[in-house]
Amino acid sequence: MCMFGRVNNNITVLSGCMLFFLVWVIILIIRIVKKPSASAQYSVDSYKVYSRCKIIWICTVTIILLLITCYYGFKIYHNTINYNGKLSWFLRDLKSKRTVKFKDDNIYKNGIEGIFKDINKKVDIPKNLYVATSFSLKFDSYGKITSFDTYIYGKNTRGKLESYLITYDSNKSENITIYLNGYVNADYSNNKLLEPLIKTMKVIPLKKIVTNWPENQFGILYYGKRSFGYNTNGVIYIDSKGNINSAVNTYSEVVGYTVSVYVPGKESRYTPVRYNLTDGLGNIKTSDTLRENKKISDESNNDQDKFYLSKLVGYRLKITAAAAGSRSYSLEGTTDAGGTWNTINKDPFSGMTGVSAGITFLNNKLGFICLSHNGGRNGELYCTEDGGVSYTKVNFPEVKITLSSGKTYNPFDLPRMPYEEDGILNVLVGQGSDGDYNGGSKGLYQSKDNGITWKYVKESEKK
Repeated sequence: MCMFGRVNNNITVLSGCMLFFLVWVIILIIRIVKKPSASAQYSVDSYKVYSRCKIIWICTVTIILLLITCYYGFKIYHNTINYNGKLSWFLRDLKSKRTVKFKDDNIYKNGIEGIFKDINKKVDIPKNLYVATSFSLKFDSYGKITSFDTYIYGKNTRGKLESYLITYDSNKSENITIYLNGYVNADYSNNKLLEPLIKTMKVIPLKKIVTNWPENQFGILYYGKRSFGYNTNGVIYIDSKGNINSAVNTYSEVVGYTVSVYVPGKESRYTPVRYNLTDGLGNIKTSDTLRENKKISDESNNDQDKFYLSKLVGYRLKITAAAAGSRSYSLEGTTDAGGTWNTINKDPFSGMTGVSAGITFLNNKLGFICLSHNGGRNGELYCTEDGGVSYTKVNFPEVKITLSSGKTYNPFDLPRMPYEEDGILNVLVGQGSDGDYNGGSKGLYQSKDNGITWKYVKESEKK
């Protein structure tokens, strides 16, 4: 029972033992009550033999009981040691586990404070808290929190370190579970303060953000102060009053207390919005609305977003919406050298957003467009066989590269524009802005059926 806690599996043995000891006690009581006198039934010698046998029996039984007690006593003690059995988990939970009913579970209404408001009803948590790992939370389109996990720590009123492993899953329980006093590497770094998360969540337009994503599950992630390097994709600066400024200057490193709002498992489709808390928006070298609009306009005239099949016939990807570093596009065509443009496809990327990474047509029917993500780290190629009226995503067979650790991965994830040689379509698939495999080499793929299927040919150094 101490090891596994399965009463049903042990009930037969327990019942047999209890019955044995019950019978033994009854027989012992009867023998004591009906104990005969030495003169009545036994001679002196017979009584001595009886007494000696009785002593031997009592000693034998006592030794057996002591051995059994010591053996199982040691097993019980062993099972009280952490992680050695069911008993240890029971004692651990009795000592350090707390549960509290989660009532303030609407993120739109109660924010992050609602979680700690409920927890403080049963556990006194310090005001100054630090994130040991991260704070991860998921909620649905109605704002109901479905799960969250975090490991935080701080000093109590006596200056003693206290840690709290907090978890909640609405599918398993309506209670928040808190484990106290676990091991934590407490360096009390200001980069890991929890307070910026609470402050940021008070001012970000959370409901407005997620209504732009046609999904039912959303997430919030916080690590403390982070650096995104020079990748401004999805980064928005926000102050304590809710004023915002998009980060579009790639010459300034993005560092700060960042709260990410995203769609779990679909980060490549919906670029996460990363709110960077600051109270000095005027000092941030980022664009104002006019500059952002100008940037969008310049991007619309980018040569890589246009392709002319002849002097008169051309195609272009036109930006229809822009938010948090991502763009939505429509496909337009011209037959008068750009004098007039007509819409061919209102949504060639089928709802995907990112940054256009090329457009080409091999004839008036067969063409390709590319969409990149995460600052050019990866992307997808789309093919049309009807002059741009409809597009389908191109699937390339993965190339497995083995690392020194034994793990494998596919380094080629950002396609270039296909080209034709000897009746065969060729395309180089690069590694994106984060690729460093073999000096940034590319994978060469070929298709013999106008881009419907592709075959990996070799690794190429071709630029």
